[in-house]
Amino acid sequence: MKIAILGMGKIGSGVYEYASANPNIEVKRTLDLRAWMDNMTTDITDIVNDPEIEAVVETMGGLEPARTYALKCLNAGKHYVTANKYLVSEAMTELKAAAKKTGAAFMFSAACGGGIPVLRSLFDQAACDNIIEFGGILNGTTNYMLDRIETDSLTYDAALKEAQALGYAEADPSSDVDGLDAQRKLILGLAVGFGYHVKACDIPVSGIRSILPEDISYFKEKSLSPRLIASAKKTEKGLSADVCVHLFRKGTAQAAIEKNINYAYYVGEKSGLFSFSGQGAGKYPTAANVIADLNRIISGARHMLIDSLTEIGEIISEKHRYYVRVDEKYEDTFKDLAESMVQKEHWMLIVTKPIDHISLVNTMNASGESFFARINE
Repeated sequence: MKIAILGMGKIGSGVYEYASANPNIEVKRTLDLRAWMDNMTTDITDIVNDPEIEAVVETMGGLEPARTYALKCLNAGKHYVTANKYLVSEAMTELKAAAKKTGAAFMFSAACGGGIPVLRSLFDQAACDNIIEFGGILNGTTNYMLDRIETDSLTYDAALKEAQALGYAEADPSSDVDGLDAQRKLILGLAVGFGYHVKACDIPVSGIRSILPEDISYFKEKSLSPRLIASAKKTEKGLSADVCVHLFRKGTAQAAIEKNINYAYYVGEKSGLFSFSGQGAGKYPTAANVIADLNRIISGARHMLIDSLTEIGEIISEKHRYYVRVDEKYEDTFKDLAESMVQKEHWMLIVTKPIDHISLVNTMNASGESFFARINE
C-alpha cells in the first residue's frame, strides 16, 4: 500500500520510520509546511490527485486545516488514518459520512491512548457485548504532573515547567491541564464503544490547574492519590459522563499509575472489566497504533464507528462525595453540603455529602479560588 503522511513532526516521523521497515507499506509522499524532504509537498492537492496513493495518515493535530484535508482525501476515496483526537471528536459524523460515501476507511486508534490498543479492543468487544462503562487516566501530561506533585512535593508551576522541558506538555498546556484532551478522548470512546455522539460542550470538565500544596498535604494525610479521570457510564436514568480529578486509596490500580503512563478501561455488561496501561503518547507508541490501523485496512477493515450514531444531548450527573477547598469566607456556602470541615490557615477543607458534579460546580463557581476532587469509595 502506498501512503502519504500529513505532518512530519514527532509522530509523523515515527510513522515514516515504521512504514520504511514494513514491506506492505510505502511512503510515497509527505506534506509539511517546511519542504525539506525529496518526496515532500506543501500542497494537499498533490496527494489528493495522486492515484497511486491509497491511504493518508494525518499527524498534524488541530481542527484546521486537518478537517479540510481529511474531507478532501476521503471524498477522493483515499483511506484515512489519524491520531488527531480534536479532529475526530469535533467532526466524526462528517468524516464518517464522507468515508461511507466513497467506501474509504476511516481509522483513529492512535487518537486515544497513544500506543494502547484500547479503541480497537473496545470496537471488537462492542460488537458482541453491551459496553456500560468507559474511561480512565487518558492524559499522560497531567498524570506526570500529579505524580510529581504528590511524590516530590513540587508545586503546580514547577511540575508544569518540568513536563514542558521533557516534551510532555506544550507551551500552551491548556488542552491538558484543563481536561480538554481527556474529554476529547472520552468522546471517542463513547462513539466507538457506546455508539453515542456526544458534543464536548455537553460533558462537564474540570482540570488540575488550581491544585495547591494544601490539597496534596490533605491527600497524603488520608492516604489518597489524585488522578485526572475521564469517565462515562450507562445508568437507568441515562448517560453519566465527566472529567475531573478523582482521589484513590493507595494500593488501587489507578493510584499505582505513575509518570506519564495512561490507564484506560471499559466494562462489558456480560464480559466485565477490561483494563489497559502503557504509554499514552510519544513518537513510537502512537506511530505503532497508526501502523496497526494501516495493517487492518490492508486486511480489509474499513471503519471504527457503527453506521448510525445516537445523538446524546443531555448528560446526567450522579451523586458522589467530594473533597473541596475554598476560602474560609465561603464557609457558610458549604455548611449545608458538608459532611466534615477542617480549617487550615485561610482555607476550608471540606468533604461533601453526596452531590452531583454539575450542582457542585455551580456552587464552586461562586466561591472564588477553589479546587475539588471526587472521592472514590
